[in-house]
Amino acid sequence: MFTIIHPHLLNAVEHFHLRIVLPPLSVAAQAEIASPLVVGGIFVLLLVALVLFWRLSRKAQTPETTSTEKAGTPPTPIVVPPPPLSAAISLEFKADSERPVSFTLDKPALTIGRAPDNDIVVTTSMLNADTVSQHHARLRRDQDGYVVRDLGSKNGLAVNGRQTIENLLQDGDRLQFGEAEAIYHQPAGGAA
Repeated sequence: MFTIIHPHLLNAVEHFHLRIVLPPLSVAAQAEIASPLVVGGIFVLLLVALVLFWRLSRKAQTPETTSTEKAGTPPTPIVVPPPPLSAAISLEFKADSERPVSFTLDKPALTIGRAPDNDIVVTTSMLNADTVSQHHARLRRDQDGYVVRDLGSKNGLAVNGRQTIENLLQDGDRLQFGEAEAIYHQPAGGAA
């Protein structure tokens, strides 16, 4: 094997004007030296090839390219929160007594129902509370005010006498959660 590589090594040495002085070796000694050198040389060449390939592939990628762009999925839109609403916005339920029960709407989202984990809990002191589901509806604030949405309630949701699943509320709207009635109050300028 060394006898095959030896002339090529000599050509390389002459090409680079290097002088190597080695004593003459026997064929057996040449074979002992050549095997590890050949294996080591091949390993070094493979390592150099891998490093070059890796560097070239890294340069080909642009820093602006992300994995989501490669996959073809659109970038996630930026969601701007709605502007703050006036603290005077409220939902007023008719109650057994003469005085209505009023709730100030001061969160971006509120749930309405009889279950105690709701933001607005409809209690037995309110008229027709037994027709309200445990988790009846959700109020969600958007740019124009509050939107009411039925959460799959048993007795439905109505705004101003019309059954609905979702509705943008205006000042004075009459809401019915089952048979329980409430009035939405949003003073002028409340939706900023």
